[in-house]
Amino acid sequence: MNSKNKQIDKIFAVVSALIPNNSLMLVSEWAEINRYLDSKASGRCGLFDFDNAPYCREIVDRFSKNDPTQEIAIMKGVQLGLTTSVIENVIGYSIDFDPCPMMFVFPNKEQAEEYKKIKIDGLVDNSGLREKITAETDNRNTRRTGDTASLLEFKGGFLKFVSANNPKELRSTHIKKALLDEIDGYVEKIKDEGDPVQIVVSRTDSYSELGRKLCYNSTPLKKHSSRIYALYLKGDQRKFFVPCPHCGELQELVWYSPDGGLYSDEKAILDGKIKKKPFGIVFNPEECREGNYSSVCYRCKHCGEDFKEHHKRSMEKKGVWKPTANSKVPHFVSYHISALYSLTRPWWRIVQRYIEAGKNPEKLQVFYNLDLGLPFEERTGGVEYQQVHRLRDDRMPKNVVPKEALFMTCAADVQRNRIEAEIKAYGDRFRCWGIDHRVFYGNTNDIYDPCWQQFKAIKDELFTDGRRIDIQIVDSGDGETQSAVYDFCETFGEGEILPLKGLGITERTKEKFKLTDLPDYQYISLFEIYVDLYKNILARYLSQEESFDDNHYPDGWHTYANSYTDEYFRQLTTEQRVKEITPGGSVKIRWKQHGRNEAFDLNVYNLAAADLYIKNVSLYILKLEKPDPRSVFEYLKAIRNLT
Repeated sequence: MNSKNKQIDKIFAVVSALIPNNSLMLVSEWAEINRYLDSKASGRCGLFDFDNAPYCREIVDRFSKNDPTQEIAIMKGVQLGLTTSVIENVIGYSIDFDPCPMMFVFPNKEQAEEYKKIKIDGLVDNSGLREKITAETDNRNTRRTGDTASLLEFKGGFLKFVSANNPKELRSTHIKKALLDEIDGYVEKIKDEGDPVQIVVSRTDSYSELGRKLCYNSTPLKKHSSRIYALYLKGDQRKFFVPCPHCGELQELVWYSPDGGLYSDEKAILDGKIKKKPFGIVFNPEECREGNYSSVCYRCKHCGEDFKEHHKRSMEKKGVWKPTANSKVPHFVSYHISALYSLTRPWWRIVQRYIEAGKNPEKLQVFYNLDLGLPFEERTGGVEYQQVHRLRDDRMPKNVVPKEALFMTCAADVQRNRIEAEIKAYGDRFRCWGIDHRVFYGNTNDIYDPCWQQFKAIKDELFTDGRRIDIQIVDSGDGETQSAVYDFCETFGEGEILPLKGLGITERTKEKFKLTDLPDYQYISLFEIYVDLYKNILARYLSQEESFDDNHYPDGWHTYANSYTDEYFRQLTTEQRVKEITPGGSVKIRWKQHGRNEAFDLNVYNLAAADLYIKNVSLYILKLEKPDPRSVFEYLKAIRNLT
């Protein structure tokens, strides 16, 4: 070795000696050396390793001190261990070797405090970090420990646990690392403050050239409004490729694809006269519906061979992340991974969720979001005329209640010169019959006008076999007839006729309706319904394509008496779901009216009234803790001898 090389080696040795040993340590290395999992953190206790989630290693190393990546978006399915293997390891690594101001953002305060108490406190205690948790203060008499319900303090930094709907917390300080969890569950906008995600991002601006780290982590929800999906598209859209156990070709694990396989024609399947090459998760639907999931397997896109999921662990250990697009922002990477990779969620469970979802859009969304880790695309449009016109039953005269009916409702829509009312009967699984549609003309601002008295008479009317209306509601609206509706219900309703009001709805609304007190009214409550939610349900019921007889029908199957007019059915089609751009620039799907829609509204109101009746029977007759339609239907069938 010449003197010049010796001199270079000497310089290198001196420089290396000056660099702290931990400065080049990766987050994954720190986790495997220092992290211990207890029963609260994982189903597997012991030293941490990446065997159960090999795909997490590259992601977590993006947060290492010397990695240039600044923003990481993770769009994921469920039971993949990403929070444990990525976010928690980043926190432990940062406290130990890379202390700085940090923020962990949750959809709400309760989640933040619960996670800190159950997960992070255990991480600190089991990773030898407790001695590093201390409040930095010049006051020797302070009793601050550096550990509260929403804050961890350590030398050189802190970690705040905050809620996405609290602007004061989000704007409280500058931070270097931001961990934003389940961002599709954040509120869209905080009053006049703006998007909570952008508020947090702005808190890292002062560190934009100093190695800031932003983690966007979430299961996606609706495609048109998903934050994580938009961020995923902003990055380089990485997929995790694993080798086929038969041919060794790398591929992403995907759900069933009916065609597009690259294997030979000899293994193709004939669909009529067309050869198709399916790949991905394959299964026998008929056997699965019977509870036999032995057919579930994976078909390789390249060789067409099938394999079972016991190969999954060995495949994933050899897996690699590959970008599928160019990032639109420097230092920004994005990842997508589905539950098909989960070592704790078997493929047959995923197939089961898909089979049970059928054509139900709400259940299909759960399948797309949780199992495939993909946003669900809501359909625009509405109910087609031919779909609903065929529901008129020429054999069914008006005001005749089928023997299968279990209870009756009546809803009214009030206009300035008339009251439009519709009487419905409901059977098992929300089977619905339109009994009659009536219009009463008059002065609706005068509760003593004949139009109101005609509507009131429905309450005491006897139908087939002496049946009577079980619950009656009137839309109060927001216009000039509102006071008249309240006064009528208070004066003549006898507690059996309630005023109704439609409320706007967000994607995260869980309840369908609520009852609220009305000031100045003693005997009535206001029945408030999340109207868009009911419109979605009704549109699904009315758009079912299957043809069933009286004994075999899908949930929510509707038919109407032969007296219903063509104009009535036309009004069922005048509301459409359309995409709109909000003032803040986001996309919303809303119901929009194109002409008279009283018929559509009456169906919505009756459906809500059915839910209210079911709640009343559940709570006050069956003494259940919450509404249970199945129990109510079985109870009503028993007392009507229909079981």
